[in-house]
Amino acid sequence: MLRQPIATTEPGFNEASLRILLRGKLPSYVLAAFVVITTSAIFIPLNPEMPDKGIDQSWISAIGEARKKAESVVLLARLDQSWILAINEAVARHLKFGKEIVFTFGPYASIYTQSFHPATDRLMMFGSTLLALSYAIALLYLARGRPPYILLVLMLFLATFPSRDMLLLSYPFLLVVCALKFANSDDFKKDATLSWQQLLVLIVIFSALGLLPLIKGSLLFPLALSLTILYSFLLCCFPFNQAIPLLLIPFSATIAFWIFAGQSVSDLPAFLHGTLRLTSGYTDAMSSPWVAWPGVIGFGFVVAYMTMSALVFFSLIRFTRLTVLSKWLLGLLCAAFLLVGFKHGFVRTDHVSIAFNLLVILILTIGFLYTDRYLLASLLVAIALVIAIDFRQEPLLTREVRETFGIGTATGGKRRGEILAFVSKRALRTFSRITYQSTCSMYTSAWEGIRLRLTESNALQNQFQRAMANIRSEYTVPVLNGTTDVYTYEQSVLLASNDAWSPRPVFQSYSAYTPALAELNEQHLRGTNAPDWILLDLMAIDERLPSLEDGMSWPALLDNYTFISFDGQFVLMRRKQVIQTTSDYELVDKGTYRTSSTVTLPDTRGPLFAEVDLKPTLAGTLWMALFKPPQLNILLNLGNGVTKNYRVISNMMTTGFIVSPLVSNTAEFASLATGNQRFQDESKVESISISPSYGGSLLWSGTFTLTVRRYQGQSAPNLTRAVHIP
Repeated sequence: MLRQPIATTEPGFNEASLRILLRGKLPSYVLAAFVVITTSAIFIPLNPEMPDKGIDQSWISAIGEARKKAESVVLLARLDQSWILAINEAVARHLKFGKEIVFTFGPYASIYTQSFHPATDRLMMFGSTLLALSYAIALLYLARGRPPYILLVLMLFLATFPSRDMLLLSYPFLLVVCALKFANSDDFKKDATLSWQQLLVLIVIFSALGLLPLIKGSLLFPLALSLTILYSFLLCCFPFNQAIPLLLIPFSATIAFWIFAGQSVSDLPAFLHGTLRLTSGYTDAMSSPWVAWPGVIGFGFVVAYMTMSALVFFSLIRFTRLTVLSKWLLGLLCAAFLLVGFKHGFVRTDHVSIAFNLLVILILTIGFLYTDRYLLASLLVAIALVIAIDFRQEPLLTREVRETFGIGTATGGKRRGEILAFVSKRALRTFSRITYQSTCSMYTSAWEGIRLRLTESNALQNQFQRAMANIRSEYTVPVLNGTTDVYTYEQSVLLASNDAWSPRPVFQSYSAYTPALAELNEQHLRGTNAPDWILLDLMAIDERLPSLEDGMSWPALLDNYTFISFDGQFVLMRRKQVIQTTSDYELVDKGTYRTSSTVTLPDTRGPLFAEVDLKPTLAGTLWMALFKPPQLNILLNLGNGVTKNYRVISNMMTTGFIVSPLVSNTAEFASLATGNQRFQDESKVESISISPSYGGSLLWSGTFTLTVRRYQGQSAPNLTRAVHIP
């Protein structure tokens, strides 16, 4: 007797209903679960990064290849690692953001850095979970009624090429596109009352908007534009009594998150003001030329980005299913976000992949509204460029090329054929590392983080303590009674020690690039909260003139601190009993000179403090807003016949710097601090010349005002014998 299939005659769950379920709800549930899991793995640092010591070897090689002098790079502290650890410590110690700490990032910076600190882990986990949930809700709403492959491609791209900047930046864009989709859907009914479920969702996703500026202050501009569009939409489409409370959610959330981070509400305006100060001077101060790429390829990236952006706008103009108002709003939003992405990617050229990363995200997000061949073409080219850029910068492949052919050969062109053959043999392995291996590692890392947090409660804390001990092992900071600060940026060295950290407001000297920021640091050294000790290791970024790094503060350092020692790495200085509130200068020269001309400095003994007023033209200001200005260079002709060339920043020159003697490293700063007359004579600068890298007087003024004063402060007596210079 044959067995009959089970329940073939039952009216409930039969084979037909199973097929309906599989074709209907189940795939949607699986897709939703995939989106939630992926966004959680991307946003939530379940297995966070730990502090590290030393500069990345790949960075050292890249700098050495570009400058042909790798031996000049000091292997002590990673620049990014220093500010990451310092921001976490500032939150842990409840320092006042906007007053005691002025930086690009806020008290929730760990959501961006995903770096562990025992005191900030809860803030990091809470904020990143809120963002992950909000991002997933927005994506699932946009995916309704659209082919699932759009959502799948976006999720896989985000998982494979995670860019923290673009993830955070894309969130306000997502919400505006959600609003536009709702306004152009059949569900839209003007003045319709929202259900409590809809209100709850809006409260969650709008609260996440309020968190963004407390993570990274530069998100203020795109956030403000997105909120303006969203507020207009709410006021036009929903009852007034529901729209107004929704308008207040982001602002209320910002205040609530600020308080939750241990900050005072009265300090919030100062934090936002400080953010605007930093943003206003960023382009001029932090721009960089093409280093890792030949200039032709670099500008090819610029053309490609602009071409694909133009295709996006052309596609938007051709599409007819959106209302005219929706097209205008989407076009305005795209223009603003594409400009922000352009600036993120091309002001500092080592961030070029960020620009194309954002372009991919924006195109796929627009794809939830509509798709056409122009969007598809732009998407494919953008993804190809992201892969190509990551391939070129893949650390293991780069190291193998340099170990085999030597530093400087990758861009030198002499053995290009051999290098190409070498790379071709490793192309498949490299491609796998930057694609599916990268994707898999994101999921496995998240799973390992879950395991550690659930089964080993102290695992992350123990890892953190080992990491700090590792940093301590590289340089032993002496035990100092009182408070200490580090110049110019190696904060992690001090933070890993047991000494009391007392940072200046702009605690990384390279970021004190506007007059207001430089003055904050200078006044700190002349106030009652000045640290008792200073550790100084003179390291300038981007080939800047070293004396520009907190240049306005150098006279305050020489006035108020006594040289103690120099161990070959750091100069140690101790605060004097009496603090001078101003420095003594003698005006020795003031005049207006043409750029690129040679200006002879006064022949006088003692350090010369110079202030240079060189402004961009109107065309230069517009060019700076849209792209970046030509770099300014200063040529210094020394009395011993040596000529030195450095980059200078116009805003940093305005507040002044020691132009003579030339101080180019920490040992020479020690000689300056000890009043070493022999050093001052040998490094005396006789003349200078300031000129832009291109554009002449079109983008920078053809003249500048130079004010030279002789510094008359009382430095320490000649202690040359006590200064150990290796």
